[in-house]
Amino acid sequence: MSRRAFLFGLVVVGLLIVSLYRAKYGAKDTAAELLAVEAQIEDARHEKALLQTELSHMSRREWIEEYARTELGMAPPKPEQMASEGDLDALVGEPNSLVVSAPDEVDVESGEAPE
Repeated sequence: MSRRAFLFGLVVVGLLIVSLYRAKYGAKDTAAELLAVEAQIEDARHEKALLQTELSHMSRREWIEEYARTELGMAPPKPEQMASEGDLDALVGEPNSLVVSAPDEVDVESGEAPE
């Protein structure tokens, strides 16, 4: 009986050693993954700060005006280019009055309107 107990004890100690070995290297792998994720977070924070700086620069009125002039060929409107709402009909014409009348009844089975 003591021989069985001794062998059982050896098996248990062996399992404990293997489990400890796996836990130790599992913790190392987890620590490496954690460091990688922390590095990704730091990179994302840096990129966010860079994008916020770029946004604040590009949303300035002066930068928008300069970009519109140099890249898009735009300029502030001249007084003769301005029109009030009342002048639009004289400049572009009366709006078209398109009236579409709906049929009185539609035959559901055939999908056709009666004549």
